[in-house]
Amino acid sequence: MTLLRDAVVRGDVAEVGRLVVADARSVRTLLALTYQADPAVCETAAAGLALAAPHHPRLVAEAVKRLIWAMNDESGTNAVNAPLVIERLADAEPRLLVPVLSDLLRLTADPLLKDRLVGAIRRVAARLPEDAALAVSSGLGSCFDGGRRRDQ
Repeated sequence: MTLLRDAVVRGDVAEVGRLVVADARSVRTLLALTYQADPAVCETAAAGLALAAPHHPRLVAEAVKRLIWAMNDESGTNAVNAPLVIERLADAEPRLLVPVLSDLLRLTADPLLKDRLVGAIRRVAARLPEDAALAVSSGLGSCFDGGRRRDQ
């Protein structure tokens, strides 16, 4: 993973892309790098996760769940860069975000997260309008069904 870290620090997105295709473990490393203080490192790591999404969708979807938890007030985590990752995924693989749209909408109540999350949600809705509408209506419906999703 040293090669991957070095490529991210250099901002070499092409090399990061090559490395993420070759090794699924790169997803965990890239997720960790999104917590770095250097904005350029975070941006490259977020771009790397977007590049990893088509090759390792299950692992990236799990990373999204971790980011959502990190953005939750109860986690106590500093997830200021999480919306950047969500934005990059909305551009690259919006289908990965459909199952968590309701969670992302809820998180827009936080003013530090709002702008980027709203932008990402809009991009997912623009590219996958029917899927987004169904996901959000299902999430809203669970508010009235004792917390159970309608599809359960």
